[in-house]
Amino acid sequence: MVTPPTNAAQFISDLLNAVHDVTGRRPPPTWTHIDKVQRKLGIANADAIEAGIRLAVAKGWLRSDGDPASSVTLTVDGIKLIGPKPAGGGGD
Repeated sequence: MVTPPTNAAQFISDLLNAVHDVTGRRPPPTWTHIDKVQRKLGIANADAIEAGIRLAVAKGWLRSDGDPASSVTLTVDGIKLIGPKPAGGGGD
């Protein structure tokens, strides 16, 4: 299991990057299911994922469907926030 992030900003960054990775880094709106994002993050706490999604939606970085969300997509602002992945950045 992945080590939990130490702060909220890192968690949100990890969440946005996980959505981007799970959607194959395709441009918005490319939707994915929450369970895929949760598996990518390696976090069992669904409440933490939901809270992160709600914050990212409120900030305009993600769009979601349902309440609680069952799927999400990055927004253009979300893509700008995470920026490009460095070349040769390793992998998962």
